[in-house]
Amino acid sequence: MVKNRLSWAKEFLLAALFIILLMGVDFSVQGASPLLRGIARIIYAVVVAGIVYYVLGTTKIFTNKIQLNTFAKVWGFIFGICLGGLFIVISVLAHSALMIHSQTLIADTLMAFSAGVFEEFLCRGLLLSAFADAFKKQQYKFTEAALASGVFFGLFHFMNLISGQGLQQTLQQATYAFVIGAIFAAIRLTTNSLTWVVLIHALIDWQPGISVDHAVSTITSWPIFLAVWGVLLAVAVVFLVGFDRSAVKVKRDEETS
Repeated sequence: MVKNRLSWAKEFLLAALFIILLMGVDFSVQGASPLLRGIARIIYAVVVAGIVYYVLGTTKIFTNKIQLNTFAKVWGFIFGICLGGLFIVISVLAHSALMIHSQTLIADTLMAFSAGVFEEFLCRGLLLSAFADAFKKQQYKFTEAALASGVFFGLFHFMNLISGQGLQQTLQQATYAFVIGAIFAAIRLTTNSLTWVVLIHALIDWQPGISVDHAVSTITSWPIFLAVWGVLLAVAVVFLVGFDRSAVKVKRDEETS
């Protein structure tokens, strides 16, 4: 792994500071136009990304990309189909069609991109690296780090309760944010880059009205909801375990060569 400039404990404190400052940014532009809020968010996101980049020293997590074993490749293929189907249907097709009629297209685009940059540099950049360092002595450190960063990502969405979002909606949002967080961590580890998760996250959030009101108003039936996201989580965890085994093998080969 690439060595960072700060210890994992200091990285956690820095992440907490970023969230507090985000709340301050949102409060300072409360009541402003959607465009102004979008501009404020994207400026803050870029500043945070720059600081995270300085702390990590790179957008990579490994010096060299981990070569996957056969088990990880097979589950990666299954994982890619699950994720790809969900992403293409929900984000690329549905959201693009809706955005044609958006009355706040520029503001929505800025808000979606700011979410992708801020949340990915924070959760899959700073926090994933911090958790991986904190769990470095564990057998499945990357699986644990991915799930831990996913839990944080899910809890992060409880902030929406402050804006008046309902508890049931927030619980479902936090749950699927946890699963998506684990999936994004797997992509981050596999590609050894933040670029893809930033783009995917931004496209998922790219929907009309997100700069006006980003609260979730609908509730999916819990059995269906848990079945869908439970399957995605299971596939992601199996893949992450395979990734951990591949990483251990690479490290062992490097030590014996």
